[in-house]
Amino acid sequence: MKEHTLIEHIRHGDVNALDTLIRQYYPQIYSYVYVRVKHRDIAADITQEVFIRFTQHIDSYTFQGKTKQYLLRIAINQCNSWYAKYKEIALPDDLEIADEKTEDTYDRQGLIFYLNKLPDEQKDVLLLKYFEQLKSKEIATLLNISESTVKTRVRLGLKKLKTYMKKEEWL
Repeated sequence: MKEHTLIEHIRHGDVNALDTLIRQYYPQIYSYVYVRVKHRDIAADITQEVFIRFTQHIDSYTFQGKTKQYLLRIAINQCNSWYAKYKEIALPDDLEIADEKTEDTYDRQGLIFYLNKLPDEQKDVLLLKYFEQLKSKEIATLLNISESTVKTRVRLGLKKLKTYMKKEEWL
């Protein structure tokens, strides 16, 4: 089923269409949220809230073929709201790392650790660009900033990331 048709079915209360949309986008939205909040249960709650808000406001959603970006925008807003209330208690729930994890998992966790040291505006653009693989123009639209601002934040974020990683001899 094409995405436009899927959205129309959701507008008319089709639970199966909503389930299809959630199965399609949940992993990507959850991954983004998890990197931001660093806690599995909280990430799951926020991701659920993203889809609840999407369905609550489905009538005002204008389909432009960018549902993922729309969901990410809701996720960004939800993460920002969560941080405004609970930033002080954000702790990773997987602090103890099992020995059987692969080197790739360690690399990813290390990268996420260093990403979380960045200012939110730099972290957000790097997550959207490299984890969600959005283009600078899409990120600019999503965050309501100019494309040149996106590129500057990417450049500065990568520079800081490299500095952090060199300081810790991770590179």
